[in-house]
Amino acid sequence: MVVAVLAPLIWAASLRSPWFLLFSLAPLWVMRGFVAGMLNIALVPLQRMDIIINEHGLGFLAGGQRWWVFLDSIVAIEKFRDDLWSFGCYHGEMISIPAALIGHETLAHVRAKSEWGRTPEGVRAAVQRGRALLGLSPIGDRAAAHAPSDQQGRPDD
Repeated sequence: MVVAVLAPLIWAASLRSPWFLLFSLAPLWVMRGFVAGMLNIALVPLQRMDIIINEHGLGFLAGGQRWWVFLDSIVAIEKFRDDLWSFGCYHGEMISIPAALIGHETLAHVRAKSEWGRTPEGVRAAVQRGRALLGLSPIGDRAAAHAPSDQQGRPDD
């Protein structure tokens, strides 16, 4: 994509005006996260991570800050290679853990929580957890503010 956008702009700059080079910087600026990620993959072949797996979540250290992923948000658990487990989350994270560092009990626990997260009870729990994290009531702020009292809306009135 980057090459497809930049190549015509650089060609136009060589034929017409150097001002086209200024326009060639715009796609790089818009896709700077993608470009930085590709450079990171190309230049950093091995990246050490600090990972914690507890009862409800998986925490990884990135940039000096710990980020957490709930185990019930993991949608794919695959053995990428013989020595590497990859966990894919529904919001895009891919976390790879060397197979030698994760035990069978821990892997079974992660699988069980992942499968539970796809059940109706797991989805309800995730929604309630999200509402709590956002500071909303379990049924939503708007519904809680306008909820009928015991005296209103009874079928026998």
